[in-house]
Amino acid sequence: MNNPTKILIVGTGAIGGYFGGRLSQNPGNEVFFLARGKNLSNLKKNRLIIKSINGNANLKINVSDKPEDFKNDFDLILISVKSYDTANIIKQIKKVVNKNTIVLSLQNGIDNYKKLIKAFGKSRVLQGICRIAVEMTGNSVISHTALGIIVIGELDKKKSGRINKLNNIFTESYIKCIISENIIRDIWVKYGWNCIFNTLTGITALTADKFFADAESEKIIYDFYNEFKKIAKSEGIILNKEDEIKIIDDTRKFTIFKTSTYQDRLKGKKLEFETFTGYLVKLADKNHIEVPIIRALHKIIRIVDLSVGSK
Repeated sequence: MNNPTKILIVGTGAIGGYFGGRLSQNPGNEVFFLARGKNLSNLKKNRLIIKSINGNANLKINVSDKPEDFKNDFDLILISVKSYDTANIIKQIKKVVNKNTIVLSLQNGIDNYKKLIKAFGKSRVLQGICRIAVEMTGNSVISHTALGIIVIGELDKKKSGRINKLNNIFTESYIKCIISENIIRDIWVKYGWNCIFNTLTGITALTADKFFADAESEKIIYDFYNEFKKIAKSEGIILNKEDEIKIIDDTRKFTIFKTSTYQDRLKGKKLEFETFTGYLVKLADKNHIEVPIIRALHKIIRIVDLSVGSK
């Protein structure tokens, strides 16, 4: 028999729990989960339950808060923690990354990749994106209501050996995988969506669909997008009408979509805002771009975080 593919899921929240759960259903994989705090204790006591449009699962998982407990040379480490946890996670997983390990980030933002590259080198690290509507609805219970796609690609647009390897791992585990022809552009398009809708829903505690209710609230979306577009251009990314449709018009079709920041706001958790408006403000300063809407929203969400997520 072939040796199993050894996988470490770093961050067993909704995204890590869902994709890790699907990977663990494949007998060709040996999957381990890294969690902490209340989530760790819940997963040690209870099975991981996935309630999904693609079929339910009831899984007993191998979980710890210390990666060295697993004593494995991992083929794949999938990172899905919040951006503000990246530095701590790098310290934790250094001991279990070997020369052949693929470190795949499915995190929000565009700056985590740089941090991971600095820690582990370009030959080990890939930046991907996921498209999924998923939520942790109870103790170790995940609700999956739409999509469920992982997008990967090399910066040079080539189908490398590691891209083909990851594609096989995901597709053999019944996870839809798309190999991007331009992963940098795809990451920026997803980043634009995240910045706009995570920020607005985090500030207001309203789902994304509510911002299409009237012309005034919809205008906020377009004002934000137009400033984001200027920042992207300053970084060499030219967004076109098709990108605008993906970011804004496609979202208009959603009935109720709960962004991760919206979920964190309702649960009283720290908000992941610095990777969105915070990083955009830094890029705007670097490239001398006027972004009054983004600056104002960044100040507001910082205040919301102080009252909600930083207790």
